[in-house]
Formats: sequence, C-alpha cells, structure tokens
Amino acid sequence: ADPILRIHKPQFPFEWLVSRSFNMSVTLHTTLGDIKVEIFCDSVPKTSKNFLALCASGYYDKTAFHRNIKGFMVQGGDPSGTGKGGESIYGKYFADELRDNLKFNARGMLGMANRGANTNGSQFFIAYAKQPHLNMKYTVFGKVIHGWDTLDALEKQQVDDRNRPADPAVVEKVTIHANPIADLDI
Repeated sequence: ADPILRIHKPQFPFEWLVSRSFNMSVTLHTTLGDIKVEIFCDSVPKTSKNFLALCASGYYDKTAFHRNIKGFMVQGGDPSGTGKGGESIYGKYFADELRDNLKFNARGMLGMANRGANTNGSQFFIAYAKQPHLNMKYTVFGKVIHGWDTLDALEKQQVDDRNRPADPAVVEKVTIHANPIADLDI
C-alpha cells in the first residue's frame, strides 16, 4: 500500500501522483492563518498537476493575494504581485478543463484565474460565495475544507478602489497532503 505522502519538493513523477485515484489536499499557510483545500485530481488532472507542481516547487511561497473583492473572490498565485504575471508548468498558458459537475456553487470553491478561454497559468482564486456566472468559463479544481476563519479574515481586508489590499495577505509556504485511502469504501 502507498504510504501517506507529505511533499515538500518534487521527488517523483507528477504523472504518478495525479494518476492515483485518491483525494489530495493542500494547506496554504498564509499570514492570516491556514487554508486547506481539496484538489480534484481525478476530474481535472492537467490543472491539478500544474497547481501541485507549482506548490511543491515553492513557486507560490511568499506570493501575495493581490486582488480581493468582498462577496466575490480573492486571487493569488502571481509571483510578480501585479496580477499580470505567472506561468504554468506547461509554458505560458494551458487549456481549460471545464466540467459540468464542477461549479462555483458554494463559498470556498477554488478556480484558475485566466484572461479568457484557455489562458490558465499560475494564478488561482477562492470564491467568497456562489458565482454561477463563472461556471464553464473558469476551471474549478478544488474547494476549501478547513480554514474558514482565515477565508473570513481575507474577505474583511481593506482594499483600494482597484480591489488591491492595503496590506496583502501572503502565502508563506504550502504543504501538500495525500491520503491514498480516502476513496476506499471501508
């Protein structure tokens, strides 16, 4: 049986990692607290691979949540902090993985930020509420499972007229967790 995995640096092929049929989760350790998100590896493997590889390589370490709109979403994942940067592991952009069964139907849904169809890079966002107008336009690849108080604190941050936080929360580091028995019918 596979051991429970705790990844700090990539040590094995991500094809193996995302090909496993089990749930994975990631903890974003931010300056406001921790947010743990489940990653939908089985449903959106290319997006999951990109996000997990960037997490494991330290790409998101010390990056700010640069855009924050109360009642809508908080966005991060851009090392430049401007909202104009970031690249995927596949090069500049990669294609959307839109699924009818994955929707922005609750607070805490995790999606890829983009500039239009098939322009996913490294930036991601967490929805503060249902956002049905985003369905089938942005890839949903996870959901918050712990750290609701941190998400609340993010939503309460003061922002300027361009939705830029005055004192942005920062992802200090990321921990990747895997539970190989999560999907077993025990």
